[in-house]
Amino acid sequence: MARPGSIRFATDLVTYYSPTFWGGSGGLDEIRDLISSGRWDARGFWERVLDASHDADLDGIEITFAPGDWHSAKAAYGSAEGFASALQDRGLELCSGFFSAFDPDSGRSLSFANPDDHDRIIGMAEEYASFLRGCGSEIMVTALPLRRSRDADPPLFVDLRLAETMAGALNRMGYATLKLGVKLALHPEAFSTFRNGRDADLLMALTDPTYVHLCPDTAQFTVAGSDPVEIASRHRDRLLITHWKDAVGRAPEDVPIDETIYARQVQWFAPVGEGVVDWPRWMRLLRDLRYEGWAVFELDAATDPVSELRQILAYVRHALSHIYE
Repeated sequence: MARPGSIRFATDLVTYYSPTFWGGSGGLDEIRDLISSGRWDARGFWERVLDASHDADLDGIEITFAPGDWHSAKAAYGSAEGFASALQDRGLELCSGFFSAFDPDSGRSLSFANPDDHDRIIGMAEEYASFLRGCGSEIMVTALPLRRSRDADPPLFVDLRLAETMAGALNRMGYATLKLGVKLALHPEAFSTFRNGRDADLLMALTDPTYVHLCPDTAQFTVAGSDPVEIASRHRDRLLITHWKDAVGRAPEDVPIDETIYARQVQWFAPVGEGVVDWPRWMRLLRDLRYEGWAVFELDAATDPVSELRQILAYVRHALSHIYE
């Protein structure tokens, strides 16, 4: 397709996490059961994902948490170079990698809010960054821990003290990855401790711009009640990579927040062009900033990802490309 300017298009592998796409059934949570059923292997998973991304006319992919993580990619192809070769065979690039705080050694999720976890987080980030560079990627994306429900007892106050603790880990992490040639970008999640305009202003102020950048997500900021265009404009010097997803509106303030929220939040998301995000305004901002980088689509476990990704690209081509050019 005709690309608008220098923007290249990719997808987060969560797009492919529908059990239906793999011959199963159920929602996002059931993908783990399907993986453990013995009906697939790492190489088969990656071959289908890469073929589908090529068929969708994408330029690249963003790897994420299991099963589409760097550990399974390395297991499937033997090395970062082997994985990069599989991408290149299909005309694809590894645009970025999402850093999951799940520690496979301990079997638990680490927290940026816990200073005791920081050293292990940095060590995991260094291993991941080495893999990304071996694949030719220069971007790592990460997110911060969940908030608690508004009526939780005890409450979690996302205040200066907590923000400083998390910012300290992010600064160290960004320094460690940059030494390996990989830049770090902070990504919002609608129910996390980095979710809205206030959080963006706070964490961008507390982190060093040399080491920590911003990955605005149009849907996550919108569901959290903030304007993604305003946030990206205020922090234009920190933009490293962008996530494009639509939203049906702001989520209620009293949504219960627990480990199931990632599956439940899908109800507020939509494919690009099918929600309330002001895409012409978003594209004008990127044009004015002369943004030259990645636009990463995420479809949250699409049952027909190739078709849905092609529909998004068609919308971009017909409704938005002329704005950027």
